[in-house]
Amino acid sequence: MITALVFFLCVQENPASPPLPPPVPPDSTSFLDPMHGTLRASYRYRATSGASDSDLYEFLTLSYGNPLKDLVTGGLSARLAEDTDGNRNVQGYYPYTSLDDRYRSFATQRLYTAYLDVHPDEERLLLRGGRQILDEFPEAVPMDGGLVRYRAGAAVSLSVFGGLPDNPYEPSPQGDSMYGASAEWLPDPGGRGRYRVEYLHIRDENLFGLHKDNLVGLSVDEGSGPFTFHARYTLLEGESRDLVARVTATDPEAEFQVQVQGTYVFHQIQALSYPLDPYASFMMNLEPYVDLSANASKSFGNDFSIDALFTSRQLVRAGVETTYNHEFKRVELAPSLRNCPSDGVSIRLTWDHWNSSATSFWTLGGDLSIPLHRDLLLSAGTSYALYSIDAFTGEEHDRVRMYTIGLKWQTNRTSSIDARFTLEENAIGSFRILEIGFRHAF
Repeated sequence: MITALVFFLCVQENPASPPLPPPVPPDSTSFLDPMHGTLRASYRYRATSGASDSDLYEFLTLSYGNPLKDLVTGGLSARLAEDTDGNRNVQGYYPYTSLDDRYRSFATQRLYTAYLDVHPDEERLLLRGGRQILDEFPEAVPMDGGLVRYRAGAAVSLSVFGGLPDNPYEPSPQGDSMYGASAEWLPDPGGRGRYRVEYLHIRDENLFGLHKDNLVGLSVDEGSGPFTFHARYTLLEGESRDLVARVTATDPEAEFQVQVQGTYVFHQIQALSYPLDPYASFMMNLEPYVDLSANASKSFGNDFSIDALFTSRQLVRAGVETTYNHEFKRVELAPSLRNCPSDGVSIRLTWDHWNSSATSFWTLGGDLSIPLHRDLLLSAGTSYALYSIDAFTGEEHDRVRMYTIGLKWQTNRTSSIDARFTLEENAIGSFRILEIGFRHAF
């Protein structure tokens, strides 16, 4: 199967050359000229001592037009997945069960975005309709509907939107709705100050019941000299939900940057509407906590740098540790060396100290990148995480050690083929993962 897939990808990249068509006159244009995007095909094989799974994924992203000069522009992103081994609806425990396996067909589709933008007044007015991700909110809310954004002068921007919440796992959106608005003020349009207020209402009936969520967000961004400050406070159903504050300092001449961030979750977060918090559905109750983090980066010329990270999460109000919600402290130091011992070679070492409620220990990791040829790159590395969430299943694994080796071939300026093998060892067992992918930009 793997050999056939590699052959297929190579054939797609280097098909038999047909007779070349006559040259297109320089002054001719096509309606496809403003279209750009990427296409990625990825095959993934996973195995344990007693089970295996193989899947094929295709991801497509498209953009059409230039918003600075075209009246109409658009965007699209989609995914197609095929279960190539047919292991669906497995009885008993199966480490690779996913939501895609619950469908009768071996192939499943996901349409993430598909929208058109109309710019009737250059940069002052935007009309958007279709499936979109609301960038008005850091929560990345998905919606099927319409949005109007209007810039009233240089200092004020207003937005209103409404439609249906997008839930890819819900059979019908009947009875669902969402709407909201935001206002933004830039006291000095040429500066770094920004003040925002935003409101979102979602009515979503899903497996966990009927959710009527009202979210209000207040945020401020300010900057002076090397410092920038960001804070955002949200209320959910009239009660304080969370507060995030971040300070960043940058000195380009000294090649130094430091950032400090604090997050406070006021109350227990239970299952919410999917568009507002897609992870709450399987995390269930998220206990209130305070999270403090600081990271710094310092470069010494082009060939050496060092990064440092500190993170501390503590539960508050007598919260109890659960899956996805733990108390821990972590300290990391990571020096990086480039172009040593030869040009193009990079080495990064990582030292971690973990301190949780149950244990305290330190670990080592690292990454190595070696150019074998001008267009061929070899990489290898190992890392450790006390807690890790599987990106495909949403499951939490703990005490995860990963060993990875990969190869990337840049076949031409717009296309590449890559392969990667990962051995993951965690508290459950050992997992072997092989991924082969092809990417083309156009």
